[in-house]
Amino acid sequence: MTDISKTLFITDLDGTLLNSNCEVSQQSVLIINDLIARRGLNFSIATARSPATAMPLLGSIDMHLPAVVLAGAALWDETKATYTHTWAIDESIIADICKIYEEHGAHPFIYRQSGAQILAHHINSITQREADFMKSRTGTHYKEFILDNKPYEPSSCPALIVFSTDRYMVMEEIYNDITARHIDCHPICYCDIYSPGYGYLEIYGSQVSKAAAIRTLADECGFEQIVAFGDNVNDMEMMEMADYSVAPSNALPMVKRVADEVIGCNDDDCVAWWLAHNI
Repeated sequence: MTDISKTLFITDLDGTLLNSNCEVSQQSVLIINDLIARRGLNFSIATARSPATAMPLLGSIDMHLPAVVLAGAALWDETKATYTHTWAIDESIIADICKIYEEHGAHPFIYRQSGAQILAHHINSITQREADFMKSRTGTHYKEFILDNKPYEPSSCPALIVFSTDRYMVMEEIYNDITARHIDCHPICYCDIYSPGYGYLEIYGSQVSKAAAIRTLADECGFEQIVAFGDNVNDMEMMEMADYSVAPSNALPMVKRVADEVIGCNDDDCVAWWLAHNI
């Protein structure tokens, strides 16, 4: 390992740093905080979650660096409670995407930024799956769900993500349609690791990825090397971009194939223990 002061260590949350209970264990918190305090560990996260749901999951980890959130559509500085960078989707592209959803009888959320808050607008009727998703993510100042109950309309608030969740086969069909029509965006479709048979479709601006946002963070902070941890499809680009990549044993097979190293399970504090033994 090169100079630790010039190395960024960045990890996905769900399925990687988080255990199967969607928690960072106290053991992981103790190990990572000790490395930050004693060794100057430069630690951050890269997640598809928004700050509203990502930051509370970190518990008491003493993370000073901005976080890559919304799968790279934004950088969030928790110390200042603000977005430092955002990369929006063009409104004309959102209109095209919503037409495809309508053809499939599905309706997405559109996450729009308003200062430090995400306004998650839902287009038209809502399913039970979507209602459950909303229920588990309410009660925070940084995200507000808005049920528009009407077709898509443009807004002055920039859209960072078009998001949907349903049975995986439904999400995959919409994903395939978007890619087949060469819509100028970056769609990612993947399985829900907590609910077998279900999945997510996330659509970003064509320039957006975890890898691109991490590169921005690394360049601005002067890091010369990147070590990345991830388990799912939306982690692959950052792992391929990183100087060294690590996957937990529970990662998808395709993710383990691109990783430089496969370690223990996310339920065994694998990220924290790898850091403790390698820096």
